Amino acid sequence: MESSKETYYGFKYLPLIIGALLISFPVLNYFNPESATVNGEAVKLDPWLSLIILLCGCLAILAFLYFKDSYVMVEIGKQAIRIKDGKEELLVNWIGVESVNLIYFIFPPLYKLRIKGYDDYFLFTTGRSGFHIAGFTKDFSEAGDLINKKKRELGF
Repeated sequence: MESSKETYYGFKYLPLIIGALLISFPVLNYFNPESATVNGEAVKLDPWLSLIILLCGCLAILAFLYFKDSYVMVEIGKQAIRIKDGKEELLVNWIGVESVNLIYFIFPPLYKLRIKGYDDYFLFTTGRSGFHIAGFTKDFSEAGDLINKKKRELGF
């Protein structure tokens, strides 16, 4: 069972795309105020609104820079987890896993994986099979079932 490529790339690069778009709106409006029109008249954004939009874009790009190395694709098996980070692969036995936790309030289901002997953590998705209601996220994928089974067996 392997991570979904669509959700992997979505989680990894969506903050960068949103941040670039948010930064581009006030910059374009500053240099070309006639580009935005309402009822045929040019509209210039309020400087405070431009600053807020610009800061939100910067925060989104900072979030991308902070989390970009944590997102990985995983292949989950009954005996081991294969972590794929670009060209590098890491094979970890389930006994070497410190914790696997579902991050609530995020859909599609996003997991946080910690491995014994590593200071850092990994973030991965299992796919789009699940539901999200009022902050409660449930994963119905085969990988999610296997993760829950291994958590019960190994007690982490």
